[in-house]
Amino acid sequence: MTTNDIVLQNRTGDSRSFYADNGLNVETYDQRTATPEGEIDFYVRHAVASGGPVLELGSGTGRVTWPIGRAGIDIVGLDRSQGMRNVAERKRASESVETSNRVRFVGGDMTNFELNQRFALAIIPFRAFLMLLTPEDERNALVCIRRHLKSGGRLIVDIFDPRLDLLLPDATRWRQEFPDMRLPSGNTVLVEVLDRVNDAVRQTLTERWRFTEATPSGDVVRQELEKLELRWMFRYEMRYLLELAGFVVDEEISDFFGSPPAYAREQIWIARASSS
Repeated sequence: MTTNDIVLQNRTGDSRSFYADNGLNVETYDQRTATPEGEIDFYVRHAVASGGPVLELGSGTGRVTWPIGRAGIDIVGLDRSQGMRNVAERKRASESVETSNRVRFVGGDMTNFELNQRFALAIIPFRAFLMLLTPEDERNALVCIRRHLKSGGRLIVDIFDPRLDLLLPDATRWRQEFPDMRLPSGNTVLVEVLDRVNDAVRQTLTERWRFTEATPSGDVVRQELEKLELRWMFRYEMRYLLELAGFVVDEEISDFFGSPPAYAREQIWIARASSS
């Protein structure tokens, strides 16, 4: 690391929260996040079958939101990150008027929101639910979502099924690599996961991510540290939590093609609001 790198890093102080407003993490999200096979088609299919409207929690950059709007379904995307919502809104310019009128983005916390609207389907794609770090927040979110669903409305939640070997207190052997990404300016961004700390009691992991922007000649112009915190959930814990919040589990699958539950793959839950 050069002296210039160190100065830039020190300007950021402590690691800020993940997806903080603006910054390299948000700017490179769409490049860095590969869409799992079949994911978009899965959500569009369920959205169309529901008839809408659809509520998406943790909508981010509109990666799932906009395809649902293009399919003719009204959808509201809720996300607490202004930076992510800004990216989602910028995509509006490339959409048709009809699609644009079906899509709305709002700021808010999925544990406590009021939209004064009822939905036929709510979705929480790509593990966004795991960013809730306590069972209390998880239950509050599910109760709030259920309150926003129509009678018999459905909820789809996608989280990862924990790999036991990656949950040990010593996770130093775990590494994640990303290809260099290019910004519109021509500069490249290197993403590094510096370390991970697992808390087996709270069922949380904390990672420090470093984002470094450099010119084509290699000069570092920006460097940012962000902290990612997630709470992992075991499948029966998730099932009981859904039931406590007033949902009936209709289906549990491990991918977007309907495969049965499987260790260390996805936990994709499809549940409906109970009538009681």
